[in-house]
Amino acid sequence: MRKILNYCTFLLMTSVFLLSCTKEEDVTEITIDQTKNKIISYGITNPGKKDAIYSAIDHEAKIITAYLPAYYELEFMEVGIELPQGTTISPSTDELVPVFSEKPFEYTVIAADGTTAKYKLNVVIQYPDMVLNELSTINASTGAVSTAKLESIITLSGKNFLPSGSVTKLYIVDENGNKIWGSYVMDEVNSTSKSLTFTTDPKSETYIELIKDKTKQYWVQLESYGMIKKMTRHVTFK
Repeated sequence: MRKILNYCTFLLMTSVFLLSCTKEEDVTEITIDQTKNKIISYGITNPGKKDAIYSAIDHEAKIITAYLPAYYELEFMEVGIELPQGTTISPSTDELVPVFSEKPFEYTVIAADGTTAKYKLNVVIQYPDMVLNELSTINASTGAVSTAKLESIITLSGKNFLPSGSVTKLYIVDENGNKIWGSYVMDEVNSTSKSLTFTTDPKSETYIELIKDKTKQYWVQLESYGMIKKMTRHVTFK
């Protein structure tokens, strides 16, 4: 009877030992993962640290996707980055990040063991679809087009405009989309989310030369915080 009891005790102690080893291995694996060269979290802190906008991080593809609401009208972002202990990052967290950049903004993460990883930043502007109404109209009965005549003052109507001259620009383009005239300046006092007013200097030599041909067809194009809207019906100068 004593032999059987001793044998059972041996089996129980062996099972506990094996479970202890397995649990210890799991803890070790988690600890190793925490020391990798990665970004734990990435937030846009312009609205304030309490209201930071946190981004999605794809550790496998090494891409940070920052979703930025358009109504903030930011040109540069202040960011807060959480890293594993002992890990550093370049550029530093104090550096302003451009919302619009010709080249992808990239971070280099350096772990405590010297290994590195590069993360690319992708900024996605979130805003409701901007609606730009046509200046040239169509007669519902005859289908005839009444071509709008542009002057030094242009008023546009639509929806979801950002009435800020720093982020919303007006261009006159040709049939190939080339920008012919971009010196219209927004009158912010008389502009709203549904109506924008732009003015240009009618005495400008370039403008005077441009409007000499009254039959030349152009198109109105509005660019606002990364979104581009172009009218489908042509216009001419008055």
